[in-house]
Amino acid sequence: MTAANQGKLADKSLGELIREIGQTGLSGALRLSRDRAKAVVYFEKGALVFMASNIRAHRLLEFLKRSGLVDDDALANLSAKATDEEVLDQLVKQGLIKSEQADTIRANHVTDILRTTLLWTEGEWQLDARARLAGNTRVTLDTRRLLLESVRHLPAAYIVSRFADRDERIEFVHNNGYAPNLLPAEGFVLSRVTSPMTIKELVALGGMAEDETLRAIYALAMAGLLRRVAAAASTDDGAPAETPSPGAAASETLEDFLARVGQAANHYETLNVGRQATTDQIKNAYHALARRYHPDRFHRADSALRSKVESAFARIARAYEVLRDQSSRAAYDAQIGAKTSAQLTDSATVEPRAKSAGEKVAEEDRAETSFKKGLAAAKQNQPQQALRFFAEAASLDPRRARYRAEYGRALISDPQTRRLAEIELKAAIALEADNVSYRVALAELYKALGLRRRAEGELQRALITDPKNDAARKLLTTLKN
Repeated sequence: MTAANQGKLADKSLGELIREIGQTGLSGALRLSRDRAKAVVYFEKGALVFMASNIRAHRLLEFLKRSGLVDDDALANLSAKATDEEVLDQLVKQGLIKSEQADTIRANHVTDILRTTLLWTEGEWQLDARARLAGNTRVTLDTRRLLLESVRHLPAAYIVSRFADRDERIEFVHNNGYAPNLLPAEGFVLSRVTSPMTIKELVALGGMAEDETLRAIYALAMAGLLRRVAAAASTDDGAPAETPSPGAAASETLEDFLARVGQAANHYETLNVGRQATTDQIKNAYHALARRYHPDRFHRADSALRSKVESAFARIARAYEVLRDQSSRAAYDAQIGAKTSAQLTDSATVEPRAKSAGEKVAEEDRAETSFKKGLAAAKQNQPQQALRFFAEAASLDPRRARYRAEYGRALISDPQTRRLAEIELKAAIALEADNVSYRVALAELYKALGLRRRAEGELQRALITDPKNDAARKLLTTLKN
């Protein structure tokens, strides 16, 4: 932003302006106008420090009447022409409020003005970086919480208008323990962003209605929990220009990557981390690989190369699904002769806040309820409803194999989500390797994708576990014929 920046709120919301000013650390006055209504927001080094408006309902006297902080008789004695600061001074002098209460009242008053103005979807804005707030009046607000809450009340059409480019990418942002109270839809969408992905992909992955998903994305971005990144330009060979990423070797070529993943003996080698890697190191390694080798980055490459990349990335996603969770990681380490679960727990990064037993039980109950609703919707031939409920169940309790498997089966019907179906089905197999039906479902997916050899491989592994399985035998016979 520059000192002369201006525009329309229909093109950039007040919430977006506040986020942008905060990220750039600017100071100045952001002036807003909508017909005869005017407002001004003051910033100092990116922080919102004060706000005022010419709307009568935004006067401090009106706010005090609505809030009931001071009785009507006391307010009647105050001059209607007094400024807001003069009103506070008079209330303190009359002993109606304490001096330390004035700061709290001032902050609550500004919050009240901001809540209303954040809902303006029409009007103009102008930033004057030379303006400064006079006097010592300053307030401290939980701006991120207010931005998050405001998005929940914006018109659906306006939310949709903020996502003109569905190839725009979304990334998770580490927030050093910042944990606002999210709505179930917001928490669910946030849980699905385990790697950078496009808006279109996240909408498909979520399984909720598109407008509900977009609102959740917008709210999370306003709260600073997600970052929106414009789609990158591609090179002539179909893959975007490479940029070094922390966690992924900058010198590793695409051919090296495919060869390394193909020869990896375990999930650690797939992610290119050591067995002593912390939870954060595993997460960073996965995100770095996803930034460089996500299949969407190779949409213009030839089909053979795309197939190889998709296969390699599916292995990466599966490795991350297992290693990011301490319990599944411990079980996996036991299988490959790694250190004991207790030793790994000591070396792993401790999460900022562990969920209580009550919270875990509540989430498990909600997951089971969503799963049953998904089964009922599927039985009533309501695939979109079933997809949404299975997605909720899988997000709330990702360690339950049958939730992941049913979510994967539901994703198979849409060609655009079949790669995501592969990830979910493989996660179910990793959690419950002896369940033959999961392998049969994965084989059916590979058959739909035209990957006959992969389908045969899964069916053969299924028959090793259950030689008499009719579904596996019939499908294998069909493939061979």
